[in-house]
Amino acid sequence: MFDTDSILAKVDLFELVRRAGGEPDTHGRSACPLHGGHNTNGFSVYTKDGKQLWNCFSGSCGGGDAIAFVEAWQGLDFKRACQFLGGDVTSDPVAMVESARRRHEEAERKQIEVARMVEARRKELQREESYLRYHHEMQDWAKQEWDGRGIPESWQSFYYLGACNDRVIKFHGEDYHTPTLTIPIFNEAFELLNIKHRLIKPPKPNDKYRPEREGLGSFPPFLAMPPMGYDGGAIWVVEGEIKAAVTYIYANNSDWQCIGVPGRNQYKPLVDKLKGKNVIVIPDPGAEKDALEFCKAVNGRWIALPDKIDDYILANQVDGNVFYSWERQARRIR
Repeated sequence: MFDTDSILAKVDLFELVRRAGGEPDTHGRSACPLHGGHNTNGFSVYTKDGKQLWNCFSGSCGGGDAIAFVEAWQGLDFKRACQFLGGDVTSDPVAMVESARRRHEEAERKQIEVARMVEARRKELQREESYLRYHHEMQDWAKQEWDGRGIPESWQSFYYLGACNDRVIKFHGEDYHTPTLTIPIFNEAFELLNIKHRLIKPPKPNDKYRPEREGLGSFPPFLAMPPMGYDGGAIWVVEGEIKAAVTYIYANNSDWQCIGVPGRNQYKPLVDKLKGKNVIVIPDPGAEKDALEFCKAVNGRWIALPDKIDDYILANQVDGNVFYSWERQARRIR
């Protein structure tokens, strides 16, 4: 028997992750030290209910507390992991190397399996073409909703925006019904990556989105002009798909790209793609921290607005001339 609460109280999970080769940033994010991943946003150390926990977002390493981390890191069972954290086990360097080798091989195998599963699910989603059904069967209420959000009908067709009159989601284990607006997300080749459902009647104010298909990982960035990819004379980065579409429409410049980050803490995957380019970040008021860290990482510039970009555009009749002015006035992070 082990007093796990006592063991965990003496352990700093951040330090364990560093010993394993991880380099968590101020938000606890790093590349996964367990499977040797390169995505610096793919592993997280965080605190929940007073407990330090970790999670590998690749799906291959799992997650849990410090004991679970040692089990995965050292290849130990629960008993020996507890002993390891209590200082009762002297690590055998040869055994550790062999354990690490087996662990990496197993992690690589699981990663390959996960990647194959994700690809199969995505191909199935693409074959279903449900985004076309949502678009072509969209009723007037949804067209008006999109128009009111700053996306006229011609652009609704370009993005294949649509709606679902009755989307059933799970909330606290129960079926919950709500209409949704649907946003297909494409890559540079206009291949469908997923469909994002914006809940019209969310069960909670901060629970507004659901994917069409689970198991495809985090939502990818939204490219307002997919064929341009991550290039453009200026690349405007905002938070959210609708904001990106509205920004691109009203900027009215075919040489500019606009990218919608799916969430305020999901800028990091864009750093390598955009570093050194003419990037202009427009953060949401009150959500500047992650956006400005990203802006600094890519050596970009930023514009501060008193309101969310799409609301500001519609309230102030912003047009391309204003965007040219913003492009000149955008400033770098010092």
